Order: sequence, then C-alpha cells, then structure tokens
Amino acid sequence: MSNPLNRYHRILHAVSGHSLGLSLADLAAATGLPRSTTHRLATSLREIDYLGVDDATGNFVLGDGLVRLMRASLTQDSKLALFNPALNFVVGRLEETAFCARLLNDEVDLVQAVTPTRKDQLYIYPGVGSRPLDKCSSSKAILAYLDPPRIQALLEPLARSTPSLRVADLMDELDQVHRQGFAVCDGEIDEGVLSVACPVMDGQARGLYSIGVVGPAARLKSHDLREIVSVLHSAADLAAAELLNA
Repeated sequence: MSNPLNRYHRILHAVSGHSLGLSLADLAAATGLPRSTTHRLATSLREIDYLGVDDATGNFVLGDGLVRLMRASLTQDSKLALFNPALNFVVGRLEETAFCARLLNDEVDLVQAVTPTRKDQLYIYPGVGSRPLDKCSSSKAILAYLDPPRIQALLEPLARSTPSLRVADLMDELDQVHRQGFAVCDGEIDEGVLSVACPVMDGQARGLYSIGVVGPAARLKSHDLREIVSVLHSAADLAAAELLNA
C-alpha cells in the first residue's frame, strides 16, 4: 500500500459499488482507511472531478469527470466487435436483422447490422450511420436513459429545424420507453418496417448503446412483442458483459 494510487483506487472502487454514494464515515469503513486520510483523498478526487457530492444526501458519488472518461472508453470503435455474439443471438432467435447503435458526439449512429444467412426470403438491411433522434427505435432506446437536460440539449437543434416536432410529446414518449424498457418504430421511417430496440448496460453506462431487431412489420408481428423484448434484453445483457469484461 506504499503507492498512494492504491488508496485512491480503493476510494473510487468503494463509491462505484453504491449507486446512492457513501458518507465519509461509510467510505472510511469500506476502505479501511483512517477518516482523516479518507477525507483528504476524497477531497483530492473531487478537485479533479473524479468524485462529487450528492446535494441531497451529502454522500460522495462518482464525479462527472470520471463518468465521462468511463463512457468514452466504452464507446471506442474497438469495442464494437464485442457486440457480435449478442447480434448473432438475436438473429438466431428471431430470424430477422439485428443491429446496435451508439451515442457519440451528440448523434446516434447505427454502427453494426447482421442479417440472417437464410436464402429463401429477403431481409431488411438498415445500413449504418446517423439515425433520426425523434423516430428511430435505436435512438429512443438511448435517449430515454439520459438525464432530461441532456435530452433537451440534443433535441433543441432538431426542434429548430423541424417545426412539426413537439418536444414535450417526445419527452413523454421517452419517459414511457424508460419505464417499459424498450422502444418501437412502426413505420415512422419506412412504411411496412418495424423495429424494436432496448438499452444496453445499467447505471452510469446507460444511454450509450442500444440493441435491436428490424424487419417487415407483418413478419415481425408474428412474434409476440414480449418475446421480442425478452430476446433483446438477453442480448443486451450479453453485450454488456462483453463490454464490461473486455
């Protein structure tokens, strides 16, 4: 323990395991460090925004600087291949095209899509690239898990260029997506095309990725929506495990 970085690591590791944060006394107990040392280390971590203090409880929580660093690490291009097992799982279970999308630089991009290998029917290939924030299921399943001020900031440019967009209605829809755990796009972009998407990862890493399935509406609707969502949630768990354990 002669390396002071070990003690900083213990502080951050302890706080990261508690979504509501830790008081100074609880943090000292969790790390086994003297209270005065814990306070000094936590104060230093606050100065570089690796720790913050919750206004309501006074508990130490992970700081925005550390969260931004973690989120940037998780969205590197090198991470995208880790979605392959999850996408193949969706294709195998639903026999339609699976996709994943990522929030990066204020845009939601569809970054991978995998189609079934069967040759006896046609499949929808959505392509890759930027997706509409107000219509696409992949976008909604990401935006719904961001903080409201962040959502508003992302939607403001779209609202200025799209007079017909009612931001309040979209915020209500995103709130429903958050509560139900999935988003649907039924013909909003292309008539006769249905897509369903759900978020990947929990906690501070939510709102980075979504994973979903897209296909002809008539064919996808032959599945119970609960079955589709269950498959996507399982795939999201698989993708999250790959990302966090890489």
